[in-house]
Amino acid sequence: MKKRYNKPIFAEEVKLLKAKNMMLKIGVVLLFSIFIWRLILYFNNMFSGDEYNSTIHFFTGLAIMILSFILINTTRRTNRISWRHIGMSDLRTNVISFFVGTILWFIPAVIGLVIALLVGWAEITVTTNLNQLLLSTLILYITVFLIEAFPEELIMRGYIYSHVNAMFPHLKTVIIQTLIFSLFAYFVGAIYSLEQLLFIPGYGFMLGYIRAKSGNVWTSIGFHTVIMTASQIINPMHGHFDVNGVFAIRFFAFNLIPYILGAIALEFIYPKHNWSEIVPINNS
Repeated sequence: MKKRYNKPIFAEEVKLLKAKNMMLKIGVVLLFSIFIWRLILYFNNMFSGDEYNSTIHFFTGLAIMILSFILINTTRRTNRISWRHIGMSDLRTNVISFFVGTILWFIPAVIGLVIALLVGWAEITVTTNLNQLLLSTLILYITVFLIEAFPEELIMRGYIYSHVNAMFPHLKTVIIQTLIFSLFAYFVGAIYSLEQLLFIPGYGFMLGYIRAKSGNVWTSIGFHTVIMTASQIINPMHGHFDVNGVFAIRFFAFNLIPYILGAIALEFIYPKHNWSEIVPINNS
């Protein structure tokens, strides 16, 4: 009886199989994420209509956060991947990383805003009392964390970034996750204007850059939460500010200056970073 020999599996074939497996996992998570956002936003629009309702907005965010966490945690447990493999760390490090991400945006944004006001590119008038403004900002901050910052960063700069980085070095990973994030934004309806089309790719790249340099997804969560809270609170529908030159504020003060100064700061905070590194995901 003749013995049957299996053909040897070469290293390139193994690498290709792993890459296909990684892409399949990324695709599944991306599709489920789009489904979650579309489903919850459908019910949000059903109940709130065209008018902004902070309570409905809050519970919409809560629902998206819970479902997104279940999605990633279920996928993580199924694939036997630890939280550290998707950009998490211990509580102390996560809190510090969140604070770093917040400061990376806040200080440069204040500098940019002062410049924009001094040179006359924009004018801002507060149209409400301080207590109402602070309360509204706090509620919006928590809502943004729930509906955008935590779930999007957990999925995009956490799970998806880590899986792309298992195939490609950091720099390519930042670019690829930017494309995936832009695709996600399009399918959930976030790219609804030319301004958004110009904003989303650069925004996704910066968040990916922060994730790459810091190595912790909570840094990008902190940055994401504060930038979107500030961008939204000046919107007329909140009724707190009368703004002339809103594009100058959002583009120059809230994006361009924080991106430039934030990137420079990251070089000093995290000087040792290997952009050519590929980080494998080891199943536990």
